[in-house]
Amino acid sequence: MTAGYRSMRTRTTLISVLVLLGLTLGAAWWLVAPVLAASPTEDTAVEIRKVAASNWYPTSGEPLFIAVLGSDTRNGPPSGGGGRCDAIHIVAINPQEKAGTILNIPRDTYVAVPGMGRTKINAACTRGAPTMVQALQNHTGLPIHYYAITEFSNFVALINETGAINVPVPYAMRDSPSGAHFPQGNALMNGTQALAFSRNRKDTPRGDFSRTENQGIFMKAMHTKFREETAMDLHRVFDYIKAARRHVQTDVPVSEIVQLAMLARDIDPADIANLTIPGSTGMAGRASVVFPAPGDIYTRVKDDGIY
Repeated sequence: MTAGYRSMRTRTTLISVLVLLGLTLGAAWWLVAPVLAASPTEDTAVEIRKVAASNWYPTSGEPLFIAVLGSDTRNGPPSGGGGRCDAIHIVAINPQEKAGTILNIPRDTYVAVPGMGRTKINAACTRGAPTMVQALQNHTGLPIHYYAITEFSNFVALINETGAINVPVPYAMRDSPSGAHFPQGNALMNGTQALAFSRNRKDTPRGDFSRTENQGIFMKAMHTKFREETAMDLHRVFDYIKAARRHVQTDVPVSEIVQLAMLARDIDPADIANLTIPGSTGMAGRASVVFPAPGDIYTRVKDDGIY
């Protein structure tokens, strides 16, 4: 890592253009680092914020943790406007090793939510992203530094502007509720198709577990696209930044965005693990929920960001 990176003090996270459900990025901070420059006076698609009282310094050697959230709001502000989060991910990045882990958390995970008691974790979003972040910190013990959140319409717009993404569809999908109709294999997806792929849970092998895992697949595909394009043409980094200025709201200075983009180019998607938190399904009252069984996953990732 260069002296420039050692001196860099980041104030943001990735926009995961994803998810889903907002997803998204779905994608990871490194992935979408170049997409973070924005003007707060313009329309935005993803809200990116630093978690209150959190600090992260590359020179400390500690991993960076980012919550990537997707609201189920159909057409509203990037914050989701009080909707539930159907995409819930924590991206851990180790800048020294240039590797990391995407932790995919099923939306029905049954945990304690601040001010709400034990309930599905996606309900925390109805009280705003900060409450969701606190619920994730309490559940995982991970020190989340930033969060990114978006909703359906904004996610679609951002994907369409940055360009279609080649996504490896793990199995054939024929799901009318989400609109996911894909054969197994690589599929070039626009914003609407990417949203459908990220939402599908009815035509999957394991329901909500498969859906959150597929959202991680999409995030890695977005990272791959960014890395390949900028490897062929460095100026492509600035194309992403220009598009982001029209769709992403953040307080991160452009100078830092460029530094983060350079780091993103150095990270091989193959060195990012896509890991879905295991668990069992059951009932809590009349609600179908997921009882998480993370084992030592959170402890291992907390140490260096790598599982």
